Amino acid sequence: MRTGISVKAAAKILNISTNYVYRLLREGELELVCNDPTLISVSSIKLRLMKLIPFLASDLAITTDYQLNKYAIAA
Repeated sequence: MRTGISVKAAAKILNISTNYVYRLLREGELELVCNDPTLISVSSIKLRLMKLIPFLASDLAITTDYQLNKYAIAA
């Protein structure tokens, strides 16, 4: 069973619009886990957050994993 985060939840986490989430998927910035329903990998969202806020990588990595996994749903 594969798990991922919905587009709506990803938009909320990244503080962007759902349209921008789809753009990031098309550009390969986020990894698609499942197409129906559209689910995004937790690890790609985490990498995107780390890229935007580098201090998270060392200080809050474990907490970030925990928080992101709360949004994950199974496909």
